[in-house]
Amino acid sequence: MFRIAICEDEKNILDYENSIVKQWAEKRNLSQMVELDSYVSAEQFLFEMEDKAPYDVLIFDIQMKDMNGMELAKKLRASGCDSVIIFVTGVPDYAIEGYEVGAVRYILKPVKPELLCTILDAAFEERKKKTEDYFVLGQGADLERIAFDKILYIEARGHYVYMKGMDFEREWKSSFSDASVAFEGKNFFCLRRGLLVNLCHVSRITRTDCILDDEESLPVARGVYKDLNDAFIKCFRGES
Repeated sequence: MFRIAICEDEKNILDYENSIVKQWAEKRNLSQMVELDSYVSAEQFLFEMEDKAPYDVLIFDIQMKDMNGMELAKKLRASGCDSVIIFVTGVPDYAIEGYEVGAVRYILKPVKPELLCTILDAAFEERKKKTEDYFVLGQGADLERIAFDKILYIEARGHYVYMKGMDFEREWKSSFSDASVAFEGKNFFCLRRGLLVNLCHVSRITRTDCILDDEESLPVARGVYKDLNDAFIKCFRGES
């Protein structure tokens, strides 16, 4: 899903921006995969977002009462939020401050539909590209995006899948076959049944072992050495 949130304290403007986003999604045939939420204050946004998955795009009015859009964006960035932020304002005097929160664009009121749609197009393409570089781990209501290049290997452990990362570990209940689908075409190689290794983190291989950058050794199944060696060389050379 592509998740968008609009925070605007003037209802007529909020409704107008909602209609633009919905028309954008419909025109791009994205209605089934775009989720749109609306908030009338920064306080409402902060309260309700705690139980929701992260947003891909945030459209904030800067000049809201109490906590304004700039303050809200700073609070979110400080907590690790990496959403695309678009500011809507009636006063074009926030550019320098906006660099601090990585705002992608300022839109002056009244919002021009073609401008907002162009920005949403770019944000959607960027997120789609970025998603391809991440493994999305869902556990209950929680979602976590983990960069493939940070993962060393995944391994089947009974009814669970264990993931070893560069500086983290994860384990969740799943069949290995279901979990491994996301790793196809991502420089991962099957050393044996139930064990995928990230070739980018392999330092050397033998006929019986695959040694990682951190010197951890993983077993290599009989008969796969040649394919492993070929895949390792291709990865080292940067070939697909």
